[in-house]
Amino acid sequence: MVAYGAAKVGTGIHDWFFNAVAGLFLASYGMPNVAIGFLANERSFIGSLFQPAFGALSDRVRTPFGRRRPFMLVATPVVVLGFLILATRPPAWLAVAVFILGPLFVGFAEVPYKALLPDVVVPEQRGTVSGINVLMGMAGGLVLLVVALAFWGERPDLVFLVVAGTFGLGFAVTLASISEPPPPSDGDPEPSLRPWAYVQGILEYRAASRYVACYFFFWFGIGGITPFLTRFGNLELGIPEDETFVLLLAVALATLLFSVPAGWLGDRYGKKRVTAWGLIIFPVFILIGSQVQTREQVLPILVLAGIGQAIPSVLAYPLFTELVPARRMGELTGLSSMTWALAQPLGATVLGAVADQTGTLRSVLVGGAVSLLVSWVILRTVREPSKVPERLEGGELSL
Repeated sequence: MVAYGAAKVGTGIHDWFFNAVAGLFLASYGMPNVAIGFLANERSFIGSLFQPAFGALSDRVRTPFGRRRPFMLVATPVVVLGFLILATRPPAWLAVAVFILGPLFVGFAEVPYKALLPDVVVPEQRGTVSGINVLMGMAGGLVLLVVALAFWGERPDLVFLVVAGTFGLGFAVTLASISEPPPPSDGDPEPSLRPWAYVQGILEYRAASRYVACYFFFWFGIGGITPFLTRFGNLELGIPEDETFVLLLAVALATLLFSVPAGWLGDRYGKKRVTAWGLIIFPVFILIGSQVQTREQVLPILVLAGIGQAIPSVLAYPLFTELVPARRMGELTGLSSMTWALAQPLGATVLGAVADQTGTLRSVLVGGAVSLLVSWVILRTVREPSKVPERLEGGELSL
């Protein structure tokens, strides 16, 4: 679990850089909120379009290194190089290029990385393993927030160097430690590549399609809120800029502490049931937080919101893996990741534009909370699969 989760430490510190620091960094170039919302997101809009192809290739490729690992080997050095460039505070055009291309390569690595989870873990344990995975990702985020609190005002270059080093080291540990099982061979026919027939084939997985729609609105809300939370603290609550990271620190700590319990609860009481509770708790406290006036008022609200965020964040992918066939796991993971990744910059761009029009970042939190409530409504229509243990050829339960 630790070996698999090491790469998540790297992606966690990458994602929290975009959530906590990227908005401040881009604002220093004088960019408007709508541009910041589009760029300050851990998932590239352009890169998201390629994620189904990345996943499908990882289902079909055969190399001495496995199906999933070659993608991580290619992408990791490129992402590290991007952060080393940002550490030099490059011209605006080069910074924008890195903010677009870097997340593209993260997607190139992360879709096969996610698809590796159902390759090595049975459904009955995926919630717990995902909880540990999220915990390790949040640990990376906490490192980023602590470093930003200490050095962003005087030595911002150190923040970029820490992200680059942690990302590279995390993936190196996973690549060196995890061996892949042989690919499944269930004998199903290859999906048609004719566009309309392909779409019809995807929509036949009705529960999975509704589930993807549910999480589209979840990530639309998350993507709209997180890039602006530090600036909300600065502009609406009067918190000094270099102290605003404490807001995301409160969310990250709560999410970290509740991530493993969230995974265990999902395995024990049902992933859909537990997710539904999280999707109610989270937006309620975000709505309350949108109306507070001081740092002292907002911090306990964000802690409670972080607990609510932990549940759907941990259980999102484990439940999805139970709704789709193992043979197309990488491809359908890529399609779902594309949809969810497109939702994040779309939410940030739309809610950033709303903030520009209304003149207040409080509208961002309200809009994000409404999107999360829509996600909860759609989740109620998703039917969970029956519990059938996965077994090896010899009849023993996979471990």
